[in-house]
Amino acid sequence: MGKRNKVTTRDIAEYVNLSQSTVSMILSKRANVSFSRETISRVEEAAKELGYKKPEAGVKKKEKNLAKSIIVICPTFSNGYYTMVNQSINEQAQKYGYTVFTVSTLRDADQEASYLKLLLGFELAGIIALYPPDKMAASNTLSKQVPFVLIGDKPKNCRFDSVELDSKKTGYMIGEHLIELGHRHITFVSFPIKAKEINRIYRLEGLRESFENYGIDPAQIIIQTPSSSDYRKYNPDNPEYENGYLQTKKALQEHTLSTAFIGNNDITAYGIMAAIADCGYKIPKDFSVCGFDNFSLSGMPQISLTTAEHAARQKGKEAVDMIYRKNQQKKDTSNHSYIMRMEYEPELIVRKSTGKCPIRDDRK
Repeated sequence: MGKRNKVTTRDIAEYVNLSQSTVSMILSKRANVSFSRETISRVEEAAKELGYKKPEAGVKKKEKNLAKSIIVICPTFSNGYYTMVNQSINEQAQKYGYTVFTVSTLRDADQEASYLKLLLGFELAGIIALYPPDKMAASNTLSKQVPFVLIGDKPKNCRFDSVELDSKKTGYMIGEHLIELGHRHITFVSFPIKAKEINRIYRLEGLRESFENYGIDPAQIIIQTPSSSDYRKYNPDNPEYENGYLQTKKALQEHTLSTAFIGNNDITAYGIMAAIADCGYKIPKDFSVCGFDNFSLSGMPQISLTTAEHAARQKGKEAVDMIYRKNQQKKDTSNHSYIMRMEYEPELIVRKSTGKCPIRDDRK
């Protein structure tokens, strides 16, 4: 099976749900055929978005200077989880002779779209996305030309390889752990929970499901998030820690009923722990704290955070292995194309930040 080094009329036809012949006639401006203005606009806009270039005699094929490179699309560099995964990717890539370039989108859909369009112009070893892309249609198209792997919760419309994280399962594990310790009122501290942030949604769903299965009202899980205006004021160098600190301090000042706080990741949990200490309380005597991701710092004696381990380093390694296998497959024309999907089983790491629910007069 030979490499397809450019966006074709077939890619555009699939993208706009039209026949390839229709797309070809429109883009070649063939005479004696007519289409509606709407159809022509759809095709031309799709061609522009996907980076289609009309074949011309003497034009060279796709740039090959990055043919042994993996591009990693990362939402932010301030989160230690992405640092762990990226380091693992780099270590494994060296074994195959690949180089790695990492770009950050800051979760901006337009920035992501510009990167995806740019990458259409190069022959690459592969692409790894560390979060579900906003521009899934463009990502699906690009995956037909270069090995593309997603690390994280997989959206239903994703049609390329993935090393998955079951965030719902990790949320359930954390919820069950706190319930078994006697906690019945919990605060989940997070950035705004938007539709595209499916890992936050799934973790919250897992928490709620654990409460329901134990016969506890899920409404006793309080969601503590900043307003959009407050969110924009955070220091970009460490916004998750700041969010954990400020949201927890606010909850404590409002005399929360919660006896446990859960950060949407470990960095948020560090901020939660700092706010609890600054307000004069003890962990876990007064409040228990949990996180997600199991950063290396979480195991330090001074922190000792209960968290969920979901094989961040192994997932980075496996993503590179998938890319290598796909590139090897291209050399064997007898192999049929396939989509690989792997999921690591999460593990609850119990440390000193969680303990039995305190008995208080104002708690029921």
